[in-house]
Amino acid sequence: MWGQWSLKRVRWSLRKVSLPIKSSDLVLDVGSGSNPHPAADVLLERYLDPKHRYSPMVIDRPTVLANACKMPFRDKAFDYSLAFHVLEHLDEPAAFLSELQRVSKAGYIETPNALFERIVPYDVHLLEVMNVDEALIIHKKPSARPDQFLNELEILEHSNSWSQFFYANPALFHVQYFWDDQIDFKIDNPETSLSWFVEPEPETLDEGNFSSAPASHGARSFGLSLLRKYYKLRKRRALNLSEILCCPDCHESLVEERSEFVCTECQMSYPSVPVPDFNHGFALTRDQKMVVTAC
Repeated sequence: MWGQWSLKRVRWSLRKVSLPIKSSDLVLDVGSGSNPHPAADVLLERYLDPKHRYSPMVIDRPTVLANACKMPFRDKAFDYSLAFHVLEHLDEPAAFLSELQRVSKAGYIETPNALFERIVPYDVHLLEVMNVDEALIIHKKPSARPDQFLNELEILEHSNSWSQFFYANPALFHVQYFWDDQIDFKIDNPETSLSWFVEPEPETLDEGNFSSAPASHGARSFGLSLLRKYYKLRKRRALNLSEILCCPDCHESLVEERSEFVCTECQMSYPSVPVPDFNHGFALTRDQKMVVTAC
């Protein structure tokens, strides 16, 4: 029995390697956090605070800071997008899924499923998700811990049998959703308010809240480092990040002026150093607009 469980765990650990990503694909990792996917060419992250991860955000390749519901990328800029454990954190799931379809041609979405959330609720998870007949069924949580009976039982802490079953069968407690061109989804309680969740303000990037490389501990980290080298060697296309960026509000072109990206249409300005930061935009003054226009 334990051998079977161990095989399931190994198979689960290898799921990231078996994704249908071609060597020529340009790949976006949405919500890359502290462990970006080895195949990703561009990283997108919004939150730098530790509530959403266990270690500092990693920036080891082209990175953009932005809201995943308003991505600063051109239409169909990416061949493939990855969204590991992102959807359940968002209060606008329809906007997020629409943006994924706009900026990417295909992709993979993974979340804890509703069974996971009922057994091990997370206060930063706003949604419960299931994959039913290859469609995402999304349920807004009315509170951080909506199932008082199961939540108070803390069954994994008090039952070895349940704990062993839960951790040995990760595929049973996660949603794995592959999509091509279109994401089929339904929000079954759109009227439910998520006002119980207080969204943190995005931080400004500095040396204290990011790392230039993932933490390296144990066999898993060693394997991931080999995968990063493998994907880097098989990539054949060069990336100019500025060519795929656009204004997150109006989707028009950006020009880089000094250390800022400026929208040519709505004249919003965004920091470009140390990485493009679309969390902290501001409207240009009349004089600043005249300078940009003159350039």
